[in-house]
Amino acid sequence: MSLQARIIEEQLVGRRDDDRVSVGRACVLRVSGRPPVHSALLDLTRHGCRIRTGHPLAVGESVLLGLAGVGTVEATVIWGEGTQYGCEFITALRSGAVSDATRGNVVSFDVAPVAQPFKWSPRQRLLTLAIYAATPWLAILAAVHLFRGH
Repeated sequence: MSLQARIIEEQLVGRRDDDRVSVGRACVLRVSGRPPVHSALLDLTRHGCRIRTGHPLAVGESVLLGLAGVGTVEATVIWGEGTQYGCEFITALRSGAVSDATRGNVVSFDVAPVAQPFKWSPRQRLLTLAIYAATPWLAILAAVHLFRGH
């Protein structure tokens, strides 16, 4: 085996030896010519990931993945089975990026979203304020009109 072949083999074997970290978090999949799609990031290494998405992808297709805690990463789809796809990153993630993607600062699929309190729009608030301000004056004008009429 040539020296070049051994170096390539060592690089590929090293990539597969990375521990895959189960993530189970949301990601955003962007494919050229299509709108962004919310998908699931199932597991992650510095060199690639496994995602689940309802949109079909072709092997060899270039994609952009928005990963919480990491940022946008360019990748190539290297395999697909049903709704799951394996993606290889064009450039390996920086050291610590896998840990950043798995920290508690990222919302998990298992956690229900926090309900936001109801908030009126500025236009609705202004209209309500105007009605509350005008109502006493209308009552005063009505009383004056009734007493003047007699």
